Amino acid sequence: MSGIAGAVFTDGRPVGQELLDRLAGSTMRRGFDGTAQWHDSRAAFVRFAHATTPEAQGEVQPFVGDESQIALLFDGRLDNRADLLAVLGAAGERLADAPDGAIALELFEREGRSFVHRLVGDYAIAAWQPRANRLDLFRSPMGWRPLLWSFDGRTFGFASEPRALILGLGFERKLNEGAIGEYLSARFVSETDTLWGGIERVPQGGSIRFENGAVSTWAWHGGPFEDLSDLSIEEHIERFNHLFDQSLVATSRSVGPVTSQLSGGLDSSSIVCRATELFRAGKLDHQIGAISARFPGEPHDESEWSGAVEAHLGITAEVVGSRPFSPDQARQWVADSYQLPVRPNVLDTMGNVLATLQSDGRRVLWTGEGGDDWLNGSSSHWPDRLLRGQWGALFRHGAELWPDEPGYVRARRTLAKAALPLVSPRHRDAMLRPHLDFRLARPDWIRSDWMARIGLQDRWRESIPREGLSGMGQKARYGVYSLGRRYTTIDSVLAFAESHGVEIRHPLHDLRLTRFFMGAAGEHLRKANTRKHLLREAMRGTLPEKIRQRRTKSYFVSHQVDAISELLRERPVHELTAVKLGWIVPERIAAMHAPFEAWRRNGSEGPIPDGAWGPVWFTLATDMWLEHAFGLKA
Repeated sequence: MSGIAGAVFTDGRPVGQELLDRLAGSTMRRGFDGTAQWHDSRAAFVRFAHATTPEAQGEVQPFVGDESQIALLFDGRLDNRADLLAVLGAAGERLADAPDGAIALELFEREGRSFVHRLVGDYAIAAWQPRANRLDLFRSPMGWRPLLWSFDGRTFGFASEPRALILGLGFERKLNEGAIGEYLSARFVSETDTLWGGIERVPQGGSIRFENGAVSTWAWHGGPFEDLSDLSIEEHIERFNHLFDQSLVATSRSVGPVTSQLSGGLDSSSIVCRATELFRAGKLDHQIGAISARFPGEPHDESEWSGAVEAHLGITAEVVGSRPFSPDQARQWVADSYQLPVRPNVLDTMGNVLATLQSDGRRVLWTGEGGDDWLNGSSSHWPDRLLRGQWGALFRHGAELWPDEPGYVRARRTLAKAALPLVSPRHRDAMLRPHLDFRLARPDWIRSDWMARIGLQDRWRESIPREGLSGMGQKARYGVYSLGRRYTTIDSVLAFAESHGVEIRHPLHDLRLTRFFMGAAGEHLRKANTRKHLLREAMRGTLPEKIRQRRTKSYFVSHQVDAISELLRERPVHELTAVKLGWIVPERIAAMHAPFEAWRRNGSEGPIPDGAWGPVWFTLATDMWLEHAFGLKA
């Protein structure tokens, strides 16, 4: 993953070399293949190069149109190059071996900002149009390429990371207490805010336009999506397999070997097994490597499951262990990156994986991310079935979920679950925002006076309107695209991977595949209370049966408990900055952690404690960020 940054002045100041040098030197561990600078009389661009596709090697950015003089920065990857080149006709033939950004520029020159509807892949794009005095920023729907912006009345700046805006362009350090409140409450929903006051994200599937001193937002992604609810399971399998193969081929385009995480779960195992089949059938030009993190003696060790995949395929995966959490290293990371600390459970599964890839120069890592988001299934389509009069399909699905109940009980439960979201705002909110259930009590670890002051409850209900979504099923599923907490959970991981010279790719989040998931029949996603029914059926004969029939899931809790306990020994909860500022009730945070600490002290025996626990880490992470990134210690 590369990076981009830039600025446009509105007050007539000249763009000089000092600004470009400051921008270029402001970021951490980017630009493994060098840094490029460009400017005209009003705009300045910096590109931190990290080539992960063959076409990107040696490219020079920005891409500048000979006639239009449009300058375009491109951070990312296009996964539908062949389709785009076909649209371009003769120009496409000329660009057959060109970098992805050159293709994007040609399309932008022809179609303006509507070109973005054609793109498939992960990208962040900046397009400066000097004749119109206009800058457009674009971000792909899943948001795997961070893109931030700020405007103080004199300077409009954008960058892949906050350091470039604060250190490179000198934007003021300010707290966004509303966003911090969302994070601490474990209900981060904002699609645009960051923890930094005055610094915003380009929305996932959105665009920011800066023109003549004014900023406007365009939510370009949102539908319509094809309704596939009447297709059979066989038709769903056929479509899924085609799109899954297409994604695996597209995301395997790389300057070197591609390695995939292999946990032994359904998602990563499907990726490794199907990619191996494609290679052996001559449809992939290189074998995808597999790498597994293993934790002997821990409850989350999955050696049994990843080993079953190895035996099934006749391969040997690389094996790494856990990377121990270091409070000092975490604090240094926050100070260097201005990001939140990387969660200890992420270090478990990814820390030494990234170090291994870095050691021999591998640049691309696949993950199984996306399976839980798209394929678990839910009952969010039930109100749609009820309104359309499709009662037979509705009650058959209900009967599958409660097979042991009497018929009248199944019917009553099904009808209630389908009807309540139509008549009850609370149940409707819970269905449309499955990650934010308003039926639950408010977070009692947040001080009520601070919650009121920052308008937290109103913030939870804010969203960007998206056109073209049909029915409750699609509206609920769209939350995977617009998920706000991807900023607080993923951006630091992406930056951490980039600091190792590794780009993370997620085949199950391919845009063409996710469009299919948006319209898929809910009855085929979850059946007889079995999650991922469609994936299990599609992978019949591809996965070992042990994996295909697996119903368990590992939760990487143990080392997270250890890390939190260590941090609280170093700084007890009453001494945390969020407590001293009057944001957090310390007794509640301590009470949340106590059963997990006792569980760990007893050798992790028995089930993992039930109940809220995430806010404990969020409070500690906020403490690190406030002190080491923002520079505040109460």
